[in-house]
Order: sequence, then C-alpha cells, then structure tokens
Amino acid sequence: MVDCHQHDDLPLYERLHDRLAQTLLGRELLSIFTLKNLTPVYQPIVDLQTRQVFAFEALIRGPENSPLYRPLHLFHVAEEHDCLFEMDLLARQTAIEAYHDFGNREYLFVNVTVNSLMQASYQRSMTLDCLHRLGLDVSQVVIEITELQPVEDFELFVKSINHYREMGFKVAIDDLGGGYNGLRIWSEVKPDFVKIDKHFVGDLAVDKDKQRFIETICALAKGLNTKIIAEGVEDADTLKVLENLGVDYVQGYLFKRPQVRPSCELNYTWSNRLEPVRHTEETAACLVHEIPSVLPDTSVSEVTEFLLKETQWDYLPVVNDEQVQGMVWRRDLMDMLAHRFGRELHQRKPLHKVMDKTPLIVDVKTSLVELSRLVTEQKDSRRGEVFILTDNGRYRGCGNFIDLLRVITDLKVKSAQYANPLSGLPGNVPIQKTIREFMGRNSEFMVIYIDMDHFKPFNDFYSFEKGDEIIRMMAKILHHHTRPSKDFIGHIGGDDFVIISPRVKKYEEICEAILQEFREVIMGFYEPEDRQRGGISGKGRNGEEQFFPMMSLSLGVLLVRPGVFSHQQMLTSYATKAKKQAKMQGGNSYALVDSANLHLN
Repeated sequence: MVDCHQHDDLPLYERLHDRLAQTLLGRELLSIFTLKNLTPVYQPIVDLQTRQVFAFEALIRGPENSPLYRPLHLFHVAEEHDCLFEMDLLARQTAIEAYHDFGNREYLFVNVTVNSLMQASYQRSMTLDCLHRLGLDVSQVVIEITELQPVEDFELFVKSINHYREMGFKVAIDDLGGGYNGLRIWSEVKPDFVKIDKHFVGDLAVDKDKQRFIETICALAKGLNTKIIAEGVEDADTLKVLENLGVDYVQGYLFKRPQVRPSCELNYTWSNRLEPVRHTEETAACLVHEIPSVLPDTSVSEVTEFLLKETQWDYLPVVNDEQVQGMVWRRDLMDMLAHRFGRELHQRKPLHKVMDKTPLIVDVKTSLVELSRLVTEQKDSRRGEVFILTDNGRYRGCGNFIDLLRVITDLKVKSAQYANPLSGLPGNVPIQKTIREFMGRNSEFMVIYIDMDHFKPFNDFYSFEKGDEIIRMMAKILHHHTRPSKDFIGHIGGDDFVIISPRVKKYEEICEAILQEFREVIMGFYEPEDRQRGGISGKGRNGEEQFFPMMSLSLGVLLVRPGVFSHQQMLTSYATKAKKQAKMQGGNSYALVDSANLHLN
C-alpha cells in the first residue's frame, strides 16, 4: 500500500501527543494516530435505472475491542479532544488508499465533517495530494459533507466547498432532513448528490407523509439538476416505493452490508425485468388509500360487528397472505342479514361464502387513462366507484372513482395550461421538464428538432388561416409516426416542433416516415399553378421580391448518450445545431449529431 501520510504525518500527529496523553480516551486516539489503526469498509450505492453498483461509500471503523470502534463515538471523542480535523483526514486517506488497492472504478464517496472542512489547514489540499500520489482520478471521488454541528459561517463554508469543486471533486450532502441546515446547504452549495436521511426511508411503504416528502425532494432535485440517494433501504417494499417516486440511487442492507472489500455483487435480485420509472401522478399509485382487510375465513358475524362499530368503512377487501380474494360491501351484507332468517342462515358462515368474488382489481402501475376506461366499463356502477389496488399481485389498498376523476382533471388542467392552443401539443415548460426527466434516467435517448422551411412566406402569401391548417397538419403527422407510450411530442412555437424518445435505433425510420408523409401532404396546400412552378413569389427579409420553393422540413437529430451533457441548456443548443446542419443540406432532409463524438469539457 502506498503511504499517503509519509510527508506530513509525523509533525501533524506529534504535536497532539502531550494533549492526548492526559486522558484514557486521548491515549486511545494517540494509538490510532501512531499506528494508523483504522479500518475502512465499503457499502455499495445502486443505480435504480441500470440496477448496477454506481458507487461505494467509505465508512470507517476504529480498532476492534476498543471503545472507539464505532465511527460516531470515534469522531465525537476526536472533536472533544480538539483533533477532529486530524481524525477526519486520517480516515479519508486510509479509505482512499485501500480503495485504490482494490482497483475498483466506481465512484468513491468519502465523508468530510463540516467543522474539519472549514479549518484553515484544510486548504493544503492533502486529499488531492493523496490522490495524485496514488494515481487515482479526482473525478472518481465524491466529497460527502456530514453535519455533526451546525454551520455558523456559511460564507466560509461555501468557499471551502468551492475549493474542492475547483480541484475537480463532486459534492454530496449527507442526511438531508436530519441535519441542522440541510435545505440551506443544498441551495447554497448546489451539490451533485443529496442523500435523504434514513428517518424518511424507514416505514416508507406505509407512511404517506414520508412518501410525499420524498416525492417533493425528487421534484426539487430535478429542477436543480441534483441526483437523489436514499439511504437505509432494508426491504423490497420500500425499494418499490422509491422506484415509483423517481429516486435515482439507493443504499442499504437490502443490497449489502458494509464490507472490507468493495464488491459489485449484490445480495438482492430484482424479480421483474428492468422498466423505466413511471411517475406516481400518471399511474394508479397516487390513488392508494390504506383500507383494513379481513381474512376469508372470518365469520360473517365478526365482520358485521366490525362494520357496525366502524361506521366509516363501506367496504372491506378480503385478503389472504397479501393476495386479494374478494370484497365485502356493507350494503350487500346488511341487506342479506335483514332478510327473513338472514341472520340465522348466514352469520356463522365464513366470509368467502358470501363475499363479492369479482371486484375490480388494478395494479398500481396502471395508467390513469387505462384505469378510467376499466372503471367506466363496469356494469355495476356502485362497484365502479371503488377498486382494489395491488402491486405485482400483492394487496396495497383501495382507490375510488372520485379521486381518479379529480387527479385526471388536475392533469388535464395542468396540461392545457402549457399546451399550444393551435396544435394542442405540450409547450416549452413540459418540453424542458421532459428533457430533464430523460437526462435523469442515465440512459440514451434522442431529440429530433423539426423545423418547416419557407413557412413564413407561405403564411404571408396564402393567409394565416392556411398557415394554421399546416401547423395542425404537422401535429397529426408527428402523431402518426410516434408511439404515445414511448415518445414525447412538443410544440416549441411557430413552425418548430420536437420529438423526445428513447428509441434511438429507430431515428432513421422515424425521420424518413415524417419526411415522406410531409412531402405527400404539403402539395395539397398549394394552388395548381404554384405546384407547377414549384413554389411562390414573395418578399424576403430584405424586402425584395424573390422566389420561395415549396415548403419542406429540416430535421436535426441529437443522439444523447449518458453523462455527456451536464445541463439541459447545453443539450438543447446541440439539438439546434443539428437542425441548422439539416437546413444547410436543403429541403426535406435530416442531420445527425451523436453526442458520443462530442468532446465537451
């Protein structure tokens, strides 16, 4: 192992000798400094899009059978003895050295406490020196800021962080929601990663307030171009909720406990195939209400007594081992018992003998549009008012038609607010939101920028009404050659449109089909004599009369590879460049820009 401490350690630690030798724990600290007796362990951080290990967090353990074995106690004692900076540095360098020896290429997250970060001596860049000696790339290391104390001098704090950024490190905030200044640090530092405190991950599958908190944080992160890491993931139910909420990365005992050797082999295996994360507001997941369930062998009399006591429930799902068996409806049950001899005939029966065996059961991943169709097709209108929601066959709760109607209405209002009134397509706000979402998936996609050539002269020559017809026609053509389940179509404004799609390998097929249909349809918008001449005469931008060929399309195709663009403004500028290249080639053509061939600094 290469020793990162060889140049400066002795003076750094020798000056602590007299002070630490005065107490028992101080002598323990002195022994750790002298022998460098710390052990790093590594826990994987998993990418939810690829379901592969993305990074490792380095955690430190003190000497075994020592009162300073646990890291929190180790660093608290170091702080009490006024040597937190020295312990922080030793821990970090020990972790980096060991990680280098293992030869892993994934990111390495190393913890830095707020107080040690802000010490003046920190500016000596000892961590960077260590990396240089080992030949480890600085871009592989993420500085994870841990709050043991509140930040008192924010100006110095931000300056210290920027010092790291200038050297090439990425930055993460640890325990958002559990520290002293989490949101303020986020806004001031603008980190690359934010870790959600374990408190908000525990019991997440059953705690709606925690789900709403994480959903809000994820929405905020997308706007700030920050990746979210959820810590403390210990069960599959929590993992599924985090996937639905749009969290980027996860970490916890479900995948692997901290190990001395960083291994990319995980203890957890996904049972279903890899699918794109769907946002909860677009699926039935946002309609789940926790409703108590009953077992199928429960007697009718027990359920009746429960319903008479708990008057807020009009129905109860019948569930056995998380599998839905049916539904009990209050009105049906009471009507049955009210008949002559009804109570005597039925009260001792098990519930499965009298329950509704065909309630509407829907998976939480079902789209709201599909759910609406299923509900309206129900022949029994009362049963269409309530439906049972499952997750991969396991009972999750119930939903109701009123909530479904409200959510769909809200989505339509929100969509209409940003839609272009002429084409009916989403405008710039949803376009930018969609680009951010695709960038956040860390997988390849494409942006096709569609521009009509010579649209303005046509508009001026034939009338605005004719121009509006062509805009509506263009929207229909784009719908003909895209797939609603995969592709996004947007109207940038005027005669500019955009397609955003993960179907990168289909770009030639899509472009050729759009160009072909446009060539065929556009002819019908010109008068016969103009078709014969191949265009129209009108005034150009210089005010002089000139000839304009018939309208054509220029399509700029940008293939977006993961990790190439750091922000969406850069991405859209290259999509514009691709469109300009297509225009230079002449009418009805497309130009390709593959971001894999770009060399961006």
